[in-house]
Amino acid sequence: MASRIKEIDWLKLIKVDRDTFLKWFFLHEEEVISDDIKVKFYSLKCENNELNIEGFINYLYCEVEKYVFDEKEIKELIEDGYSPLEKALSYFGDIDPLTDGRYGELILYLFVESVLQAPMIVHKISQTYNNNDQVKGADGIFIGNINDKATLLIGESKMRNNFNLCVGDVMESLGRFISDSGTVERELDVAKKHLSRNLHNLERGDLDFIYQSLRVKQKEFKEYSICYPAFLMYKEKKIGKIIDEDLTEIENEVLKLIKSVKSKRANYIKKSLPDVLDTTLEFFMMPVKDVSSFREMCYQIFHNGKKYERKE
Repeated sequence: MASRIKEIDWLKLIKVDRDTFLKWFFLHEEEVISDDIKVKFYSLKCENNELNIEGFINYLYCEVEKYVFDEKEIKELIEDGYSPLEKALSYFGDIDPLTDGRYGELILYLFVESVLQAPMIVHKISQTYNNNDQVKGADGIFIGNINDKATLLIGESKMRNNFNLCVGDVMESLGRFISDSGTVERELDVAKKHLSRNLHNLERGDLDFIYQSLRVKQKEFKEYSICYPAFLMYKEKKIGKIIDEDLTEIENEVLKLIKSVKSKRANYIKKSLPDVLDTTLEFFMMPVKDVSSFREMCYQIFHNGKKYERKE
């Protein structure tokens, strides 16, 4: 049994294959605002002179099962004669994809587990965990070791067609946690009631230790550094222009574009930050041609080819 949170072997709980996930991206550019605040830009590889949105969403589709359920739940579903994947997909219900936040939460999970190597500790979507309120609750709770420090990660995700609006929405969400310790306490009060049973793969006694560490008044909680990872998908208008011009080297053109705007984008984030003390922020930026079409395709692939029908 670990005597400190940082001694727990968090890596054995990681379910996302880092190499497989990162192979979807040809671009990884980072802007460092400070030692504790980093902005990472990713862009999907191209296929047939288009960013490979459909292929990436099909990959998301295949990862849903592990995102929604822990290992024991998957085993129990199989024993009861259910398909874990079909059951998992049922949690992505008949909701307008232009407003549904669950696709962004799924991508946030993939980035945090693969890049930061911090496992998700609550399978939020399958629990009664702010299920009817996608606005107020965190979009993911993770624990890992970052820079050799035990770190509690409270994530947010936003997908908007306007960069400034996307950043503003993320900052509003993060600001609730950063400025109000009571918000963190309420989040953890709910989270510790729904801990993933994957945690039972750790050494005996570690689960009680983890549970204790999620009580903010206890000394175990004070071992944590706090990190707020955020996934932002936003429309970068010039990507559409590059694609529409049908250039032969789209990836190189997109790379040049991101390199030319990344400092400007990172500076906008820096100016938008709430006051931050002893807090790490990791921003995963994914510029695309059009966020709405990405959302619509997510719905279609997750619903066996069906398009979402809006009532007039």
